[in-house]
Amino acid sequence: MKTWLKITSSAIAVSGMLLLAVGSDDPSPRLINYTNKATMPIMHGVMEEGLTIVAEDESFELKGGQRFLSPFQSNLWGYGCDLSSINGKNVLNSSDKGLRCGGKKVHVFHGNNPEPLYGVLVLNSSIAAAKGPASRSYMIKVPDDKIEHAREGNTAVAFEIMKWDESQRWSHTGRTVTNEKTAYGWILWVSAYPL
Repeated sequence: MKTWLKITSSAIAVSGMLLLAVGSDDPSPRLINYTNKATMPIMHGVMEEGLTIVAEDESFELKGGQRFLSPFQSNLWGYGCDLSSINGKNVLNSSDKGLRCGGKKVHVFHGNNPEPLYGVLVLNSSIAAAKGPASRSYMIKVPDDKIEHAREGNTAVAFEIMKWDESQRWSHTGRTVTNEKTAYGWILWVSAYPL
């Protein structure tokens, strides 16, 4: 009898161990993103000489050749304002998305021309993982050919790129991977007609 009990209890123990072992497979390796995307405001900027931007509601004016405190902050990092939706070729036709993400309607004056252009200005916030001068201040410049293109009735867009590091770690080895990414620091859409 004692032998029978020993064999049965051993069989139950082995079965239990096998059941536990079946459910304890290592999960498949995956990359875990741990990028610090805490929002960081960009508080200062400089306007190009000869360029003036005035809010449509007259709440602010950015004068050419002068430093400025940021009158507002947009957030292209948050939910619903995905950077990838307005990156690359999509940026030219994305002024409506810029408005939804905190951009402002503006009038743009260039040179001695008293006739304003219409525009949408986005002053994007930065993130903790961003690096370089464009992640700390705005340098707003619009090339003359963009202004001329807008005066001809087209929509033109100017922007500044900031860089940031995407940091990831492999779950099974702990090895880290860092990729340099880009984002818009500011974006200005301009046109001879309201946007």
